[in-house]
Amino acid sequence: MAVNQHRKPTTPLLEIRMPLDFNRPYEVSCFSTLHPDLLIAETVGDPRSIWELTDLFPGSGGYSTIPLSADADMHYHPGDQGEPNDVAQGLAALYGFNDFDIRGTVRFTGPSGETDRALGMDADTFCVLYDGLTKVCDSLGARLWRKLRPGDTVSVPYSDLAHGDTYWDLNRAHRFLHFKNLPADCETLKRIPEALYMVCDDEEEFLAYGTYQCRADRAPAGYWQRTGNQLLSA
Repeated sequence: MAVNQHRKPTTPLLEIRMPLDFNRPYEVSCFSTLHPDLLIAETVGDPRSIWELTDLFPGSGGYSTIPLSADADMHYHPGDQGEPNDVAQGLAALYGFNDFDIRGTVRFTGPSGETDRALGMDADTFCVLYDGLTKVCDSLGARLWRKLRPGDTVSVPYSDLAHGDTYWDLNRAHRFLHFKNLPADCETLKRIPEALYMVCDDEEEFLAYGTYQCRADRAPAGYWQRTGNQLLSA
């Protein structure tokens, strides 16, 4: 993406922000922080942001960069004496970089081009990177979690719902009671064998299969238990 503005980002700790350039709503600049076993911080901001890498690794020793792809870099402190970051090492290996001793915190940005400044990632690049993180965490048995703001959108499997949970439809709240099977001769069941009816206490019934999207502050307890994600205060 074109860079025509130098804007130092806010402190990238435990924060998620939507794009500030509302004329380009589908472009994002991403910054993520990965501690051993956990992705703890994610900042999404103006796509024209430039990240000053020297500010992210103060003190002696500097930092090293692994260019995971043409659009994503991983940065770490080569002299860090902290815990081995098995997730970061696994991710590097996934991209073909083996036998790296990566310890402590690593940070992800867009391409830096062998300079001390890095661009943000576009949305597709971030999703690919996050999918890679998910695969590595699954293979290591590590829980990958994120901190979400109340208004962020999350995808919730219907199976996360338990009796008494609130289900929102068209900004109306319904109290979930149970699932029931569709009639055996139902055409929908022929197309979607896993489909069920979701029965609510107001006698409303909703077709349920796969996942649904809702605000983070409306996600049922089962979603948070399953993912380990955390909800930030309003």
